[in-house]
Amino acid sequence: MPTCRHCGSTYPREFFIHGNGPKTQVCVQCGVDKGLVTKEEVPVLFDKGTAGARFSAVARRYSIFLYLPFLWVLWAATLADVEPWGLFFLGLLLLLTLAAPVLFLYRGGRYSGDMARLSPAYDRPKGH
Repeated sequence: MPTCRHCGSTYPREFFIHGNGPKTQVCVQCGVDKGLVTKEEVPVLFDKGTAGARFSAVARRYSIFLYLPFLWVLWAATLADVEPWGLFFLGLLLLLTLAAPVLFLYRGGRYSGDMARLSPAYDRPKGH
């Protein structure tokens, strides 16, 4: 993937402005910030609401993999020695750990649909 020559970030090709000279290898955000293009010329530039919604969709998708290690540490630190609840919580954790990849794959279509709904229509210019 190409790297923006102004900010150094790596993006897919469709997040770069098209052109030669000063517009070469410049991402849309830097292009708008530096005045090389207007916001109307770059449909892939997300406004704050769309960017927040996309971030929320990604956070919902991957949050289970952040919660699981925290819950395992919580169980090991506090609940492992408690007689009836330690075993109950262990069973629940094992079930959740085994179900997490299945739910991740099962909800992949919904995530793809959300991201497609939150992505602007973009026709790649010739040469990109």
